[in-house]
This record gives sequence, structure tokens and C-alpha cells, in this order.
Amino acid sequence: MCLLYSEPGAGSDLAGVRTRADRQGDQFVINGQKVWTSYAASADYGMLIARTNWEVPKHRGISFFFLPMKQPGVEVRPLRQITGESQFNEVFFTDAHCPEENLLGELGEGWGVLQTALAYERSAMGEAARGPRSGVPEGSGEPLIALAREAGMLGDPLIRQEIARVIGLKKLNALNAARAKADLKQGTSSPLMSLGKLAMSRILHEEARVRTLILGAGSLLEGPEHPRADDANFLTLNAYFTSIGGGTDQIQRNIIGERVLGLPKEPEVDRHIPFREVRTS
Repeated sequence: MCLLYSEPGAGSDLAGVRTRADRQGDQFVINGQKVWTSYAASADYGMLIARTNWEVPKHRGISFFFLPMKQPGVEVRPLRQITGESQFNEVFFTDAHCPEENLLGELGEGWGVLQTALAYERSAMGEAARGPRSGVPEGSGEPLIALAREAGMLGDPLIRQEIARVIGLKKLNALNAARAKADLKQGTSSPLMSLGKLAMSRILHEEARVRTLILGAGSLLEGPEHPRADDANFLTLNAYFTSIGGGTDQIQRNIIGERVLGLPKEPEVDRHIPFREVRTS
């Protein structure tokens, strides 16, 4: 399964999607484009949000589908990432077909389905993250402690303080994740997931920074001959995946401000007008 949500003109504002799904008999015909789709080339199905009604406000005209990916009309183009990998993809739809029974929820009510799906995605991203890619064992326990011990830096009071700060963030995030999961069990797509997802983003950036601090000038090295430095550089770059994927850090702050802290919402001039009348750049 892959996630067919973001589009070139609808990333932070997912309700602005323009990929369309037009009913033809017992099928929906899909046309449009998605981007930043992880593992689209290997997925059998895509969780797709598409516009099915252009005459209602943007949040009410979206439907949620399980789209078969292995069919004519679905073109996947890999995107090269800053880490040198190509997990993300662009996906183009040209008269692709989706059976009517693959509609999840009611027609035009996909926004609510999407919120639940995003809550689980943010839960996963807020609880765990990708580790080093070298495969060289880092020892047991906290990786930063093991790295500092290996580098002979564990006695440095500044290094110990920085490591303790990262560990504190991890512990706090684990408690928040438990709180958010309790909300999910009650059947609600908790905005607390945004707290965890944002926290994990900060943890990954901080952990990469402390790795670099421990290694010092040695962090400038790369390649299999220098696995610790190579891992530090990879994790520094890969941290941006969590800052962007699943909703950017900025979007998570908006959600936390509005739904957790109760701050005023940002103005949305196009929220209540038919989507066909929404201006685009």
C-alpha cells in the first residue's frame, strides 16, 4: 500500500486536491497527479484521495479510494532524494480505473476518512524513525551513549548534557504517544498525534546534531570506511523526511495551536465556496 495524498498544488493544504475521480457505471475513472509517494513502484494499492464533486466547498467534495496500482494509466516516476535514495515518487493517472467497491466511506466524505488515516500515519512517525543505514552495531542501550563511549567523549560534561537532553525528549515523546493512543482507542483521530510527530522531527534533528558534535571533524568523512560519520551524515539529511512527510512541521504547529491549545484558526477565504470557484496560481 502507498499513500496517494499530496499533489504539486496541494501539499500543506490537502483539501485543495485536483486529481479527479469521475463515475462511469460501476467504476471511477482517475485523472491527475500525486507526488512524494513512498514506495509507489512496488505497491499493489494506493490510498487515494480524489475530487468527486466540484460544486461544493473543498473539504466536502473529496472521496477516499483503494486504487489498484498495477494497471495501465498509472505511471510512477522515482524522485532522487538528498540521501541518494529514490523512495519517493511522482504518480500520474491517465484514465486509470477504480472499482466502485473500493470506495472507503461515503462518496464525498473522504476528508473524514483521511483524518483518521493521517492520525495513524502521524502516530507511526511519532513513535519510531529510521536508524543508521551502515549496519555496523552501535552497542546496546542509548545509541548516543554508545557512540560517545566509543569516541572517548562520554566524560565530557557538554556531551553528557546534550545526550541527556535528547533522552529527555524521547521519554517525553513516549509518554505523549501513550496518551494519544489512549485517545485512538476511544475512536477519535486525536490532534495529539501532531505533537508526537513534531516531537520526533525535533528528536531526529537533535540526535543527528549531537552525533556530529561527538564525532567532531571526523563527521566530515563519508563512505563505508567511516561508518560512524557516514551514519551521522545520513541521519542529518534523513531527518528532513520526518519534517516534511505526513504533514510538515509548520502544519503540525498549526494543528497543535488550533486543536490542542485552542488558538484562533488561520483565515481560509476559500473554505465555504464551491471548489470550482477557488482561484489557483
